[in-house]
Amino acid sequence: MRFFKKISLSIALIVAFSAAASAQQGATIGGYGELHYNDVTYKANGDQGPGEFDFHRFILYAGYDFNDWIKFRSELEIEHTYVKDGQGEVALEQAYIDLAFKKSFGARGGIMLVPMGIVNPVHEPPTFNGVERPNVEKYIIPSTWREAGAGVYGKTESGLSYKLYLMAGLKTEGITGSSGIRDARQKAFESSTDNWAVTGRLDYRPNLNLTFGASYFFSHLSSNYKYGSAMEGAAIHMIDGHAIYNNGGFEARGLFVYSSTSNAEDINNTLGNNIGDSQYGGYLELSYDLLRLRDEVTDQQLNLFSRAEVYDTQASTVNVFDNPENERYEYTFGLTYKPVSQVAVKADYQLLTTQGGFNDKHQLNIGIGYNF
Repeated sequence: MRFFKKISLSIALIVAFSAAASAQQGATIGGYGELHYNDVTYKANGDQGPGEFDFHRFILYAGYDFNDWIKFRSELEIEHTYVKDGQGEVALEQAYIDLAFKKSFGARGGIMLVPMGIVNPVHEPPTFNGVERPNVEKYIIPSTWREAGAGVYGKTESGLSYKLYLMAGLKTEGITGSSGIRDARQKAFESSTDNWAVTGRLDYRPNLNLTFGASYFFSHLSSNYKYGSAMEGAAIHMIDGHAIYNNGGFEARGLFVYSSTSNAEDINNTLGNNIGDSQYGGYLELSYDLLRLRDEVTDQQLNLFSRAEVYDTQASTVNVFDNPENERYEYTFGLTYKPVSQVAVKADYQLLTTQGGFNDKHQLNIGIGYNF
């Protein structure tokens, strides 16, 4: 009970501080959130329950501009409304000091998002189609992925932007054959630096319609502090290519990500996690704003979209069972209605299949999200 009182008091203080500070020059407050309804309409293994409502995320932004080049940015997140029996989460998603020396070069340090993929860096509900985020960016790129560290960033006049961070690395014990590196995130919670990580991103925007780029992540996995030389030389390399194109109400998004794990056999012999030597994932999403078909000009949007995903957390294995349930093929079809750009009402239907077929399911999703 004391824990919940502390959390409630903390949130109340943040809201009160932000409301008071917003009257001062340089202070900002914002946030986002999303309510989901998920209903599994078919499941191959017969383990099918009723639909569920879940206020999946509630986030408060608080920031302050000390002057025109020194800034503070933060996000406080509550997942699933509260914490109970190990479910739900209250966490700092971001909290960093930003030193914007000039447009082409800045530096920041604190808790920051790992700059991989499309959704992880920009994940407010109105910014993507579908009630749920793409599963490629859940199991291969485990959004929301954040960590403590520091780095540099910038953007040139030609449209090229970059980020380069040094961060705490992954927790080797959390990597598994079924969920990849998702549970290996340390989330800046007393993050060990036994394994260091380096990550970077390049994006190029040649015009207003097209952005494309690539991201890279490297982390040691040797964990010598706990296991001596049993996993010496173990590491993970991850690279992605991504692109977004939009024109006249049409948008296309594409992402492909591949990762390889060196000395995976030593990791499995030490920890028994059945991890793969490599992972991959990709998706293509197409959408069109149906309101563009009307003669009347409007700021509202009604996006009809479809997305196809494929990913495998055990793309290749050595001396461990290659579970066909970890090779997934998923298709999502739906609508996103935006009465204003910062509010999205969503509905979609998903066909979620595996190579093995045992965990195949169909799912209806309905949601509403916002950011401000």
